[in-house]
Amino acid sequence: MRRIVHLIVCLAAMQATLAAAQTAVSDLRGTGDPDSALTSAGASDQRADDGQVNPTQSNVFSLRQTLNSAEVETGSSGLGTDGRVAPVRPFSDRIAAVSRSQPLSGPGIDDSVFGGDTTFDRPEGIRLGSFTFTPQLGLSTGWTDNTSQSASGTSGSLYRISPDLSLSSDWVRHQFDASFRGTYTGYPQNSDDNDGTVAAAANLRLDVSEATQVTTGVAYSYTREEDGSAESSSGTDHVQQLSGSLRGIRRVGLVAATASLGADRSVYTSDGGTSESGRDNTLYSAGLRLDGNAGGVLSPFVEGALLLRRYDDTCSDSICEKRNANGYQLSGGVTIASGPKVTGELGVGWRIEDVEDGRLDNLSGLIVDGSLVWSPSRLTTVTAGVGTRFEATDIDGSSGSIIYSGDIRLAHAFSDRFVGETGLGYSFRNYEGVSIQENTLSGFGGLTFALTQNVALTANYTHRRFDSSQDGSDYTENSVEAGLRFRH
Repeated sequence: MRRIVHLIVCLAAMQATLAAAQTAVSDLRGTGDPDSALTSAGASDQRADDGQVNPTQSNVFSLRQTLNSAEVETGSSGLGTDGRVAPVRPFSDRIAAVSRSQPLSGPGIDDSVFGGDTTFDRPEGIRLGSFTFTPQLGLSTGWTDNTSQSASGTSGSLYRISPDLSLSSDWVRHQFDASFRGTYTGYPQNSDDNDGTVAAAANLRLDVSEATQVTTGVAYSYTREEDGSAESSSGTDHVQQLSGSLRGIRRVGLVAATASLGADRSVYTSDGGTSESGRDNTLYSAGLRLDGNAGGVLSPFVEGALLLRRYDDTCSDSICEKRNANGYQLSGGVTIASGPKVTGELGVGWRIEDVEDGRLDNLSGLIVDGSLVWSPSRLTTVTAGVGTRFEATDIDGSSGSIIYSGDIRLAHAFSDRFVGETGLGYSFRNYEGVSIQENTLSGFGGLTFALTQNVALTANYTHRRFDSSQDGSDYTENSVEAGLRFRH
């Protein structure tokens, strides 16, 4: 207890020092006129300066899908490098995730920061009482040289349907968000490779007082395992996840405290609906986080969580290994709030899941989680993220896997109608107890041109390279797509 008190005192002292030093930090954001040559883009900036919210930051999927400190994701899987077959996430997702990660520390990222999307066709939404409903639909077609994303994949055409629906409250106090995002990708020449994704979430924030917030949320997702992954024998294994969370945030002097409870349910099935119950499990967590709250550019934090993982089946594989585990997670780091120029968070720590079966090694390792948004100009934004995820398994001799992933992305507005984006992502997956390692490299480039105030033309190129220590699993994929995006 004495050590904890000393830690809190040190945090407060550090914050006071940082707050005093903040007056010596000048605003690095350029104030010249090199961007003003684009008249229409300047008009969009003026609308942002007038207080209108950047619509690219309003989707609820900008929120972390699970708010408990044990399983929080920082957006590092934005380029689909985390072992699942998923489309590239919108550029704005990480921007809003960073903006909302510390709701009591300030207003979040400045609305003048470029959100990575065209503003000429910014969605207005449909008013439904005190709510705003924002529909969007993407339709595209293209070609890939590996329809199954596997070592034996063949080339073929593709089409993609991507609905995106969000509902957000317009209340003076409190906030409710709900959203649905999905994709369906079809391959006319190889229909067995058709796949889809679904993500739905709802979050309610209650502003109890100026210094206290309570947030609760639920989220559901469906994805398919990477074909080359050691977890997937046929490339058609399906993963469903349901998460629930509750957290309370209280600002007390120079410290902001966040207490959280969470439950994450994972269900696995093979093609045809056959259960793979050996992996089905629920992870429970209870966490506490302390943030410095003196308003400095750099704010330290420490956090910890108790973990409880329970499998549905006592024997989760052919040799009856009992993978139920108790564990904990401890980490610390800093949040960065340098006005509209640089905003983010970086944390480093350690996590351990003590597995019940003595034949298995504990699932433990270094955790690194962080997100960064850098706005070098009003027309350019760079985001970067790293993340760590612990995954269950039923592979004989393994207690699970740890996935380290990261990406960096850049978006630039040539005008309010024309936007370009590029990015690079990488992930490394290691299975504890067995000699299996997997590496995924992903590259992305895309262009968007607003034809009207409701329709935009899109085009993109994606490259993926998967390397595994298991023979016969490596593959590469190149795909190109073009289509239309409709939104209101």
